Amino acid sequence: MAKRETTPDFMGGPDSDAPAKKFMAPEDLTDSDEAEMDVSTPTTADEQDNDDGTAQPPRKKRAIERDSEAAAPPAPKWSNPDPYTVLPPEEERQGKRRDFVKLIRKARITPAVTSTPEVSSNPAVTNDDFISLGVDEPDNRPPEGAPSGPRAAELERSDSALGNRKRNRDDEITGPAVRRGKKGSRFFNLDGSPLDIWKPLDGQDPTPWFDRSSAAFHIGTMLHKEILDFYHWVKPTEYEDIVRRDLISRLQACFGQRFYGAKLYAFGSFASGLYLPTADMDLVLLSRQFMSSNRKYICQKVREIYSFAEYIRGQGLAVPGSIETIAHARVPIIKFVDALTGLKVDLSFDNSSGLAAIDTFKAWKQEYPAMPVIASIIKHFLLIRGLNDVATGGLGGFSIICLVTSILQHSPRGVGEPNLGSVLIDFFEMYGSRFDAGAVGIQFDPPGYFNKAARGIYNANKGTRLSIIDPNNPDNDISGGTKEIPLIFLTFYDAYRSLKESVYAASCRPRHSPSSLLGTIIGGNYDAYEEQRKHLRDFFLSERRFAGYHATVGLGSPPPPPPLSSPSPPPPPPHTE
Repeated sequence: MAKRETTPDFMGGPDSDAPAKKFMAPEDLTDSDEAEMDVSTPTTADEQDNDDGTAQPPRKKRAIERDSEAAAPPAPKWSNPDPYTVLPPEEERQGKRRDFVKLIRKARITPAVTSTPEVSSNPAVTNDDFISLGVDEPDNRPPEGAPSGPRAAELERSDSALGNRKRNRDDEITGPAVRRGKKGSRFFNLDGSPLDIWKPLDGQDPTPWFDRSSAAFHIGTMLHKEILDFYHWVKPTEYEDIVRRDLISRLQACFGQRFYGAKLYAFGSFASGLYLPTADMDLVLLSRQFMSSNRKYICQKVREIYSFAEYIRGQGLAVPGSIETIAHARVPIIKFVDALTGLKVDLSFDNSSGLAAIDTFKAWKQEYPAMPVIASIIKHFLLIRGLNDVATGGLGGFSIICLVTSILQHSPRGVGEPNLGSVLIDFFEMYGSRFDAGAVGIQFDPPGYFNKAARGIYNANKGTRLSIIDPNNPDNDISGGTKEIPLIFLTFYDAYRSLKESVYAASCRPRHSPSSLLGTIIGGNYDAYEEQRKHLRDFFLSERRFAGYHATVGLGSPPPPPPLSSPSPPPPPPHTE
């Protein structure tokens, strides 16, 4: 009888129903990333071609059969063996050690590699009768060999159609928040440009403080007046101040039940009265032991900090999921969002260093009335660029105040108030192009500059960082944590050029077509400010405990800034070591 040809479709034999192989033989694998995998089709499921053309079992199977006295049953097909039980002893392995985890991953056979002409011609295998409905799932897998990237940059696992429950100004649900970019760029752009969330929307006024009647003024005073208009617009309102003080009172009453006699104090921007509408509340809880004998007592151990964070959660003081415990920092803090006002709170314990700066700020504010006005511009300038947070390498609020005060200390004084436009331009020019942060530091007692190498605080690894001697502690450098000083000073230089160009362009324009001069450096989307103020205003009007203030507190814009005082005597000459 003539030998009959095989019919793959209908005469598969006893093993025709067995599943197709999913992994290649281990001897066909390589753990090299550069080497391409040569996939060959064996003669049978259990045989391979040798160099002489004869079909024999794999080498491992031959070795097993050679050492076995009794005939072994047919070996099962390759099924992802355990590398920890099938490896030869350590002394038998020679040469380069193979990465078996990588081998197992590369051993999986894809249909495109294993398909043969016989199999490809089978319509049942190739799915020829599949009818696509046009709803193919997108391939969200990263390309082979792509870096994994930071954890925050992984693909979103939530349904993007649900959004993140936040709505934009058109009452539309926005998509899930994505923190993208490499280290640092998650918080600020590497070129120092404003963040996307601060960029103006189509049809939105990017300069809500700008008064078009400023065109009636001389070009030399236009910038001066617009700076005052911005300060007047962004300065805290009376109801904002009342609501924030009420927050301190509520927390004080709750924390006092946990720690008898402890006192809660505010410091930073709120204590100085120089805070933006969305600013955090910097608070410190001082124990009786610390206030009487300077002995730290509250939350000085990691477990105590976590226990107190749980207490805050249990009292319902924080928005669910907003509590963040930073227990291993040099100054441990608990961060959370107040459940009633939506204000962010940074709470520290038994540390009075921030309180000492309050008196210093008040003294500088009285001596240099222009300081809070210019500082408000600089703080917002850095805020919209994500460069205002020391934790991410930015410049803190007190460091900004020190830079502005240093400029005013060395500015010539004349009769009457200084021109704020000239002071702002001088600030950007000084720190953007003239000041050498790698070699020179700033001091205030006496006012001047010092040589960092001579002072002994120069560090080769931190040579480009800014050094500001704490006016209340000469051994403390208050700006040593600002790692992004080169980028910050670069943005100052860009602002200097932009302002100079804007002033020149305004001098060439007709008076009947005014435009904002500050818009080139701080123009943007101010919905966050307006939404925060609206929320605090609604809270102020809805709470009965504020009813006594409703008749006397205005709900509109804040009062105008106080007039600039008469000039003080000239400061002593700068001191340089």
